[in-house]
Amino acid sequence: MAILKKFLPLGAILLVALTGANAEKTPPRASLREVILGDNKYEPSSVSDIHADFIDYDEINQVGAGRRLQNNGKPGGSSSGSSGGSSSTTETYCNTWCKLKESLGLTIVGLLLVCLSPCLMWKNEGRHVTELRRIDFCKNEAVVVNNADIPSDENTGQLVHFVGKVSVDEDTLELHPGPLNITSPLPKALVIKRTCMIYQKFEEASQQVKNDTIGAGQTTTTTFTLKEDWTPMGPQPERLEHLDETNSRGIWDELVSNSGTPESAAPSPSNLPPNMPPQMLAMLQQADMTKAPHAISVSKSAHVGGFGLTEEVVMTETAVFQSEWMPLPAEMIPDEIESLPELRKDRYGNITTVEEGDQPVNGDVMIKYEYVADGFDTSFIVQQVLSESDPETGVPAHKFGVDKGRVLDEKCCGKISDDLGVIWMVRRGRHDLHEMIKMAKEDENTITKILRIVCWVLLVAGWMMLFSIFTTLLSTLPILGTLGNAAFFIVALIVGTVCCCGVTAVAYIRYRPLLSFGILALAGGIAGLIIWQLDDANEASIQPTPAPVKSPSFFYSDNTDVMAESIY
Repeated sequence: MAILKKFLPLGAILLVALTGANAEKTPPRASLREVILGDNKYEPSSVSDIHADFIDYDEINQVGAGRRLQNNGKPGGSSSGSSGGSSSTTETYCNTWCKLKESLGLTIVGLLLVCLSPCLMWKNEGRHVTELRRIDFCKNEAVVVNNADIPSDENTGQLVHFVGKVSVDEDTLELHPGPLNITSPLPKALVIKRTCMIYQKFEEASQQVKNDTIGAGQTTTTTFTLKEDWTPMGPQPERLEHLDETNSRGIWDELVSNSGTPESAAPSPSNLPPNMPPQMLAMLQQADMTKAPHAISVSKSAHVGGFGLTEEVVMTETAVFQSEWMPLPAEMIPDEIESLPELRKDRYGNITTVEEGDQPVNGDVMIKYEYVADGFDTSFIVQQVLSESDPETGVPAHKFGVDKGRVLDEKCCGKISDDLGVIWMVRRGRHDLHEMIKMAKEDENTITKILRIVCWVLLVAGWMMLFSIFTTLLSTLPILGTLGNAAFFIVALIVGTVCCCGVTAVAYIRYRPLLSFGILALAGGIAGLIIWQLDDANEASIQPTPAPVKSPSFFYSDNTDVMAESIY
């Protein structure tokens, strides 16, 4: 799954670059008179006396940009949105010349995709073979520890497989000291966290595209509507970009100062584009629970049998150790906070500024306390190492710990060794060595197939973009435009599929020579058998037909019946 996380931001950036790029914009024909005569700031002196209906699109392109219509939810205007807020509509027009310039940009993007997609396919096939070799290394080298409570010194530095329950013994857990801490330490807790959320306004964009009947021009109507929701990402921009709406920070700054968690001097820069939709941004970016006013704490006594678990292990494998969050008992949450009198505890055990029975408003905050209890089963294939002493706690309670194992695959009777990186497997539940190897291979095959499909789609899209200038020219005619798009799509589909199969076949020869040559030998044998059968059928069809044999005559020359004379 880590591979997919790396590809998601790349795919999102490509999506925004392809859909968000906008070239030269001009108003639609219906609003020409309004742009020229209705608003003086768009009226040039050279065309002030010319009737708007006779202005050519190219001339209007020199007059001004597209017209924005905005409704701020005031009386006399319609409003839409999930919370009944304001809406804004932007209408832009791109004429044929503008679309041709956009198609040139798409051609460049398509050329890059056609060049990069085969490289990604090649890397994916190599990565797949490497991962399978790592998994096979674990299968052959891992030592099965039957009793995780009694690890052996002999296995130190080796890959081991063991199963057991995660436990913190009698240790208790709490957050950083401060007014927002829980009232008393919580027993039997592996992880505990505090999530602070604020009620903010967001913009939701929806687009409608209308193509001209004649010509390649296109009118795009973008409607921005207001959405309000809870977010753990902190206060949003004070003023929304397309709506006349503002966000309030509420008491967020007071929460930060009273959280007891050190706040970073500056937020880490994001690699995601700024105009990405909020829904996609929420999927790709998560709140940092280590930054104020959020907080998270991991038990230092966590272990599985005789193997200690560090905070890094618990925080890295979130799907295993942080998949089942439960609300904290209500008695451990403070009823009120003296330094923040605006906060109160609701009936769900959350601390919030929303009064009972009221709807949240912009700037309201809510604090949720959750924890993960110990006592669940986990299975490991990891390297057994000696635990390091902690400067705070001193000598560790458990002698051994877990770490990622270095994979050195030997070849040629140990004369050559390949460094395949590191590996470890951690899964929730009880699984023996065979089951963990099988599940790891299934996951790897699934990831490889998904990446193959993604690369194939990118390759077909790249070929389609290479033809974008031709499809734009054909779209000037109503019928030829649709037929041309369909024809070029079929061509791109065929060419992209052939390229994908060719690159995959060459990659198989490079990374899986035995399998690829075996497939080629089988295919050659089948082809030879078919050709041999066809040659036999062809030879049989071209043999000369023999002349017909004359049947024997049973009559004399005077037409006397031979059979009749023999009887008499």
